[in-house]
Amino acid sequence: MRSNYKKLGKYIQQVSIKNKDLEVDNLLGVSITKQFIPSIANTIGTDMSKYKVVKKGQFTYGAITSRNGDKISIALLEDEEAIVSTSYTVFEVTNQDELLPEYLMMWFRREEFDRYARYMSHGSTREAFGWEEMCDVELPVPSIEKQKEIVKEYHTITDRIKLNEQLNQKLEDTAQSIYKEWFVNFEFPDENGKPYKSNGGKFKYSEKFKKEIPLEWDDSIQLQDLCSIKGGKRLPKNESLSLNKNSHPYIKIADMTNSKFIVLNDKFEFVDKYVQKKISKYTVDKGDLIISIVGATIGIINIIEDSLNQANLTENCVKITGLTRITKEYLYHYFYSDLLRQEIEMRIVGGAQGKLPIYNIESLPLLYSKDYIINSFSNEVLKIDEYIQKKSLENVLLVELQETLLSKMATIEG
Repeated sequence: MRSNYKKLGKYIQQVSIKNKDLEVDNLLGVSITKQFIPSIANTIGTDMSKYKVVKKGQFTYGAITSRNGDKISIALLEDEEAIVSTSYTVFEVTNQDELLPEYLMMWFRREEFDRYARYMSHGSTREAFGWEEMCDVELPVPSIEKQKEIVKEYHTITDRIKLNEQLNQKLEDTAQSIYKEWFVNFEFPDENGKPYKSNGGKFKYSEKFKKEIPLEWDDSIQLQDLCSIKGGKRLPKNESLSLNKNSHPYIKIADMTNSKFIVLNDKFEFVDKYVQKKISKYTVDKGDLIISIVGATIGIINIIEDSLNQANLTENCVKITGLTRITKEYLYHYFYSDLLRQEIEMRIVGGAQGKLPIYNIESLPLLYSKDYIINSFSNEVLKIDEYIQKKSLENVLLVELQETLLSKMATIEG
């Protein structure tokens, strides 16, 4: 053990406080992203007094690692107290003058820690990283002043990432509000630049959409009339993805985001050159839209950012490409409208593992306005999208900076 490294068992202790008085009802779980999340467990008829109480500044982790892939579920509670299942282990730092919980949580976020925990897990039926293994973890414990400095640097980056995400969400909400005002409330600018509906715009009844629509709008259009919808491709049998970076990233559903643009980052996996030749027809171009079509994730939609031009696409997604008389900006927001969300729900086939077939996407109804209205909308949100794209790219760099800071922890002195 290096001189600056200490065994974690010297600084931590288990905590097992039961919710006997039922004073806490905030039931949480721990995800492999190392965050507390609302529990999805069915607690009807469950005796909540047996659950463990977790207080602010305490840790919770799931010892069973065999079902988590390469990750260990562990998190530091930063809010007020909560309760967790008895299957979790709760612990705390005994002396925060020697070891900061926030510094320790940074160590747990390192990929090297996940690999160590997975390697040290044992068991015949289910592999587990038990309390003894946790206490045997070795880490550098510099002075408390140094720890505070490192934590502050990390939090500065984290706060910037969160701020960018919040800004992007507000911008996307703004763009969606413009879409709703123009294409749902029909208050788009008429040829005189005035809101159509409020200024005597003429309407007709659409039997297909079961509502009044602007007189000159077309309700007979299907999505396939204005673009091409093409599937992705699974890897050939016995082939696998690689973490070794090359010019052939492979887009999986797990890579898709809640933001408008999907951007290449260090979590992507890649296709080897010789494998890519076999699936080279199943790539995306910048500006294409991709939609997830399988399972609980059906309907996530992203726009391909420049960094993923010519990336390969999973079979669990389709791409919308070759747009004519329509724009990616309009189509993106149309897919998030209540109208199309309801249509997608009705077109999912299969049981528990539902699927949205390509033919059910091709025939999606499209309420088509005049060309100038769609183009004006796209111009209206263009600056918004450019800023969202800029902040998305900035966050990729910030996350890389976070990872660099975490990796450097192994060499911290004093």
